[in-house]
Formats: sequence, structure tokens, C-alpha cells
Amino acid sequence: MKNGFVFLFIAILATTAFAVQRVVLFEDFTNSGCGPCWSTEPQLNAFISANIASGNLCVIRPHVNWPAPSDPIYLANPTEQGVRKAQYGVQSVPYLKIDGIVSVSASGLQSAFNQRVAIPANISIDVARNGDAVSGLLTFRIIAEEDPGWTVQMNLWPIIVEDNIPGVGYWSSSVFEQAFRKNVFGYYGEELVFEGPYPDTIYTEAEYNIDSSWDVNELHLATFVQCAYQYAQHEVENCNWSNFLDIQMGIDEAEWGNPSSIYLEVGPNPSSGAFSVNAVLPTGATGRIEVFNIAGRIIASGSVSEMQNVNVNEAGIYVIRLSTTDGMSITETVAVIR
Repeated sequence: MKNGFVFLFIAILATTAFAVQRVVLFEDFTNSGCGPCWSTEPQLNAFISANIASGNLCVIRPHVNWPAPSDPIYLANPTEQGVRKAQYGVQSVPYLKIDGIVSVSASGLQSAFNQRVAIPANISIDVARNGDAVSGLLTFRIIAEEDPGWTVQMNLWPIIVEDNIPGVGYWSSSVFEQAFRKNVFGYYGEELVFEGPYPDTIYTEAEYNIDSSWDVNELHLATFVQCAYQYAQHEVENCNWSNFLDIQMGIDEAEWGNPSSIYLEVGPNPSSGAFSVNAVLPTGATGRIEVFNIAGRIIASGSVSEMQNVNVNEAGIYVIRLSTTDGMSITETVAVIR
């Protein structure tokens, strides 16, 4: 029995990581009157087509006002696109950026993407929509698996983009793809402040209104965490890419925080010996928390309210199990390092 428990313990540990899958943000600053921008289009579109379906790539194409000040994408929302331009101090186009920190040529996109997507992230982003195809409310859940250690203001940037827009200038007889339409939070995004203990979750929401000139069937939402535009620490922490109409419906902050099934969150992880246990139960249910050491012995147990804070004396790997009176259970692991 003990060996079986240890085997289960190791299996759980192998599938439990402090990091989450990285989704890479690709930004292409362009203009309808830019010949070099147009000449890179085949390479950019080939790169996007090869990677977008994986779910590991977000794409935003802000437009600037030169060399053609009449660029229709730019004119549709000059201020918010100007903020993105100011983020990097863009002085010429095409200007290609991966995850806010890698300036790259069209020929180097795949290599840069491969390197970034292989780096785990500690921030995860979920999006839900409550409304119709014209207006409603977007709810965002941002989870920090561990202390992100931010030294500058970090914001949530949910940006709507549109595909298949009839082109002008060099794009005549073609289309604009992933064209910037709107930052749901306005010019600068929404500030995020995690306070711990970790994992820690922030919920926020914003109203959306779809312009009548947009084709909602061609809209996507790129939601990412990055510094406020006036700071120089531009690395994107992570991104979420969603077809707008496919965003999960009917979930708000309350439902995310109070699911019909049980939920268990333990942190910090790793820990020096003290960690918090956040357990969520279905309405009306009661639960019990048990803490097992690597040998399978229970070293602490109690009700959910009694076990919100746990202290252990020895280094090692511990399993925390939440079980309910109606037979449901869930486990998490925590590493104690001294």
C-alpha cells in the first residue's frame, strides 16, 4: 500500500508544475502605404498559418500613420494604436516584435517563436463572455502560480483584432489580417496587483461593444499581461488567443470562484514550511483537508476552515487532499524546502 501511494505521489508530482503553457504574442506594426510591409506579407502569413491553430500564438497588427496617413485601420483608432507604438518607440515599419522583447525579421519568426514557446510561464489567463454578438461583459481570470516579482506596473491588455478586411494601398485586391480594432480596457489596459499567498487569482471585467462596421465572425481577442506603456520592461508574461464568438459563455467571477465541482489551491509552492490551502466546495457541501507525507502518513487534518494555513517541520514532498462528504476528492502537491 505504501509503495502504491508513493508511486501515485510521484505521478502527481510529475504532472504538477509551477508553470503553465506559454502563448506567444506576435506584433506586426504596419501601414497600408508601406511597400516593405507588403513584401513581407507572404512570410508573415505563412508563419501565422503554421502556428495559430496550435493555440500557442496571439497576433496583433497595429497600424501607424506613415508613410500613408490615410491608412484606414490607423484612422479607425489612432490613439490606442499610438499607445502600442509608444510601448516600443516604433520609428519605422515593418516592425516585428515577439513577446515584447524580441525584435525579429520575417525570416527569423519561426525560430524566435520556437524559443519563446518553450519557456514556461507563471501567469495563466482565462476569458469568459456574457452577452451577445453586439455587446455584453467580458470576465477575465488571471492566475499567478508564484510571485511574479514585478518591479514595474503590469497591466492586462485585451485587444480585439479583425481578419479579412478589404485592403487599400499596397493591399488593394488583398486583405488586412489581425488588424487592431480596440483595447477593451481603453488606452492603457487594466493594472494587475497580486498580493499572495500563491497561487493567487485576480478577477476583472469590462464591457464590450462591437462596432457595426466590424464583422463579428472575423474577430479575435488577444489578451496578454505586459507592463504599462511608459515602462521599459516589455516582456509579455503570457497571452490568451480566442475566436471572439467561441469565448466560453455564461461564466462570471462568482461562478469561477464557486464551481459546482470542488477546487483546491495550495501555495506558495515550493514552500519553506508554511503554506495556505484554498478549498472551494459546491454550495451546501462540507469538506475535510488531509496532509500526507511521502511515506503516506497523515501529518495534519481538519475541516476546510481549520486547515486554511498549514505548517510542516521537515523538508519533502507533501500531498494535500480535499474530500467531501458526498464522495468527491481532489489532491495537490507542495514541495517544502529548508
